[in-house]
Amino acid sequence: MSASLTSLIAEVYTLTNRPDLISETLSAVKAATLKAHQVDDWIKDLAEYSIQFNIPDYYQSLDYKAVIPLWRKPRYIRKYETNPVTGISAPSLILQYIEPEKVVDSYKLDRLDVFYVAGSNIQIRSSTLLQNLLVGAYINPTLTTSDYSSWIANDHPYAIIYEAVAIVYKTIGYDEQVSIYRVMVGEQLQMLKQHATTGIGM
Repeated sequence: MSASLTSLIAEVYTLTNRPDLISETLSAVKAATLKAHQVDDWIKDLAEYSIQFNIPDYYQSLDYKAVIPLWRKPRYIRKYETNPVTGISAPSLILQYIEPEKVVDSYKLDRLDVFYVAGSNIQIRSSTLLQNLLVGAYINPTLTTSDYSSWIANDHPYAIIYEAVAIVYKTIGYDEQVSIYRVMVGEQLQMLKQHATTGIGM
């Protein structure tokens, strides 16, 4: 068990005074962690990945969960293109995100240099042969007991701790305490929004 997960659980035990609820507390901390990360698009949840398809094509389909297991949702996708003179590949055009039903324009032609999400795949329509992408995506935290990892747990632990306490109290029917801690969770998330929605100070 990671040090951060152990410390979160210990603090929840302190606040609930229920160290006997071992599995319930572990589950509550994991659920609270996921909730804290998914409540907003935090800049620290944004990661970049270089993707290469097997063959170049104008239409590509990316099974995003197979490539990025912790994937939550895309922020941007950029094409890599090769300079015909130097032979060097570099990121170029940012593809436009569209809704799936808007893939065809008013002339009934496929829109190009766009992408959309369809089920577990991202469908890409390019104006040029495409093999390489730079993908920016929001990812979920790692919640496995042996490899728990969350920057919120490290930087703003009480956003997770107070929510986990509320979950434990809800489990054992202490509704008054649930209400108290949910207010405290809201305060923690408000502070988190002030520090983690952009990469620079305001």
